[in-house]
Amino acid sequence: MKRTRAALESEEEEEVVPRRSSQKQKKTTRSRRGVEDSDDDVIGSQQLSDDPDEFDGTLDFTQPDYAMTQPVASQTPVEGETTKKPPSIPSRVGQLSAKAIDDLTAQLVRYMLYKAGLKLPIKFADISKEVYPKYKNVSRYFFQKAKQQLETVFGYEVVAVDDNSSKELYLVLNACKSQEHLLLVNKNDRSATRGFLMMVLGLLWCASGRQLSEEDLWKQLELLDSSISPNRDHRQLGDVAQLLKTFENQLYLNSSSELDGDLKKVRFYSYGARTHLEVGKLQILNFVCKLITGRPPTEHQISELNLENN
Repeated sequence: MKRTRAALESEEEEEVVPRRSSQKQKKTTRSRRGVEDSDDDVIGSQQLSDDPDEFDGTLDFTQPDYAMTQPVASQTPVEGETTKKPPSIPSRVGQLSAKAIDDLTAQLVRYMLYKAGLKLPIKFADISKEVYPKYKNVSRYFFQKAKQQLETVFGYEVVAVDDNSSKELYLVLNACKSQEHLLLVNKNDRSATRGFLMMVLGLLWCASGRQLSEEDLWKQLELLDSSISPNRDHRQLGDVAQLLKTFENQLYLNSSSELDGDLKKVRFYSYGARTHLEVGKLQILNFVCKLITGRPPTEHQISELNLENN
């Protein structure tokens, strides 16, 4: 039987289609293999970076995963304050409506968040003057309500600190311990300032008694960066002398003065309350070890630090 021309053309088209389909399958298989190989490479690199003995070269300012709990300043309740029962309602507050109480609480919450953003301590005596100048004897009540909101709603921790003065001071600290969150917090336009702070804390760590005179601190900073000087602005940090004063106001640093043999007043810098509560000795040790040796601290160094804190 003779095949028609149309039948032959139909058979040729059927042969071409599976060939093209086979070529597409081969290409798809090769592309999938490429993706799988690429994924294996990524996974392998992640596994390497997750090795605690490997150091990726970065100096993050977060608490390391093995960070121990730092001792917190004594939370001794002051007069009119209790940790078990809400404070008694002052007679002046009892005359206010529920909306007025909420509004006054919100005022103090905003004030405390503002101080937290500037990393400045909150002086309890200033609350009456700056937040409630028209109300007397209500600060303690609203402080407890605002403190509760900051801790339960905003994720902050309000901690009482002792700065060797008669003032009642509080710090508002970030209570989140997530490493990812802390990395995002520190990756901002103030990272240079944060890095400089860690450098100052590291120099204090290596000093005898973990304190340095103002003169020695400037000498060591100039050795690290010749453009750092108390007499001129730094390209990235600006007025470094004012920056050190800011660290002192924020309670990262503590300064004290002593008289030397020539009766000359000498200023010494040491760790402030915020450094102990927010940064912690273990993070400073971690930073110094990575900076000097390229490795995290050893278990022996961590054990010694634990003994020092006990």
